[in-house]
Amino acid sequence: MGRDPAGGDAFVFDLIDDGAGDDDALDAPPRPDLSLPDGAADGGPDDASEMGDGGRADPVVPTGATRWLRLLAPVAAVLAVVLGTGFALDGVRTVQQLDRIRSVRGGVADLSSPLAERWAWEGAVGTGGFEAYWGSVQVAALGDLLVFVSDDELLALEPATGAEAWSVPLGDLPDCGPTGYPGGADLTTVSVVCLQGAPEEREVMVVGPDGAASEPRLLDPADTRRYGSARPGPDGTVLRARRVGDTSAVDLADAVCSPTGECTGTVTSGRDITLRAEDAVTGAERWSVTAPFVATPAANCNPWQGGGPWGEVSDPVSDDPLQPEAFGAHISGDLVALNGCGANASVTSDGELLRGAVPSGASGIVGLSTGGYLASGFDSTTDTVVYSADGEVLGTVAGYAVEAAVVDGAGLVLSWDKDAPGVHAYEPDGTPRWDARETDTFQFAAEVGETAVVVASRGEVRGLDVATGDRRWALDIAKGADGESDVRFLFRAFTDGRHVLLLLHDETGRFDLVSLDTVSGELAWDVPIADVLGPVQDPSLVAVGGRLLAVTQGGVRGLG
Repeated sequence: MGRDPAGGDAFVFDLIDDGAGDDDALDAPPRPDLSLPDGAADGGPDDASEMGDGGRADPVVPTGATRWLRLLAPVAAVLAVVLGTGFALDGVRTVQQLDRIRSVRGGVADLSSPLAERWAWEGAVGTGGFEAYWGSVQVAALGDLLVFVSDDELLALEPATGAEAWSVPLGDLPDCGPTGYPGGADLTTVSVVCLQGAPEEREVMVVGPDGAASEPRLLDPADTRRYGSARPGPDGTVLRARRVGDTSAVDLADAVCSPTGECTGTVTSGRDITLRAEDAVTGAERWSVTAPFVATPAANCNPWQGGGPWGEVSDPVSDDPLQPEAFGAHISGDLVALNGCGANASVTSDGELLRGAVPSGASGIVGLSTGGYLASGFDSTTDTVVYSADGEVLGTVAGYAVEAAVVDGAGLVLSWDKDAPGVHAYEPDGTPRWDARETDTFQFAAEVGETAVVVASRGEVRGLDVATGDRRWALDIAKGADGESDVRFLFRAFTDGRHVLLLLHDETGRFDLVSLDTVSGELAWDVPIADVLGPVQDPSLVAVGGRLLAVTQGGVRGLG
């Protein structure tokens, strides 16, 4: 392409024969389908990416049609300017929208019309690992793939088709992570760490997004005695934890537990917990931190919490019903949340210690979409501590503060304070934004663009203006899809960037799927989930790679 040699500002396009019409032409890219078709556009990476230093998985390299979409985006932008057409710009926006929605926790490509089953994969899901001991399905989102232990292998599924992207054989007693319960906390991880083998021959390997596994490393039994037993950790690490300090520090005070687990009183002091992260590939220490013991209700120290490290249980009905050494943890891709007797802290994947919000241990710490953290109690009587991404305390927010279950916006924190009725909005760093005269209690379902979607206690969905708190719309959802008048409560939420999909349940145990337009508040559709999945007791829905999946112990189904 060049300028017209005769002068002026016109451009001349040279048409060169590049094999058009030749079936054997090699340079023509695949024709992209910008609507996220069932097939390669949602597929996982097909190029083997190298494992970096310390077993850290390199970022996912887009491949297949997805790579061509991204390569075409800047070309389309140039054509739009040169040719004066909006068609190319629409393509750019579509590509950018799909890329963006993939990165949103709970992001799904299209929720404008009712969902139906598109594919089904049958087999054991989440059958290995520590949490699976309790019968909990455990999965991970690795790149754009759904990953889980299935019998004797680690398996990855393509969300668009249900095809098996790759599998990695596992040894005895596999424990892979970080993983989580579908629809719970963020399931995203940069790699999966797998422990396997008998206790005296335990080894570890790291699996990247392309299914490439590091060479298994034998764990030194001396490290177990020195640092504690091993669990899969975030960012390609092995975690070890143990109680430290003199046993004389334990003061049970008035704490009492019965053999069946009923407890009263408070354990006023006990031994601290030291948490150590070692590189899963090399064994070198990444970081080590000690979480101090805090006075805790005796209920956190009963045998049902486990009598040993990581909540290990030998016999829940014990002759010693009070277990002051018991502790466990929920391990995600960016946070290790300690729990159990005297454990009221979380540790980031970089080793920063985050203290709980209240001394009694009745609090939780969650990550924000913006990278920070909230440490809050479970009611409006205590303040919420706001942390930065690197663990620095930024301040406190009055009352119980939460971020939306789904965030496709700048990030908004809503708080309920018993001393100041209404809803109070804050920036992710704790800076006050607005106060609204909303008297009901809410579940904060979603922040989508300029709308904060909340589900009120009396069965109404409301859209609040993110900038001002003004009510933009309200929709009564108390009446179910079958015409019966029942209050429905929020279970989970998803978004496509315009609509919000609410998974609701009522007191009878019925689940419904309700899709709303977040701009207008209009109902898009409302169907019982039984019409989509059949009878289910716990519809475990999770969004991976822009697709909505239903996960059970017996298989995975793709919805669209």
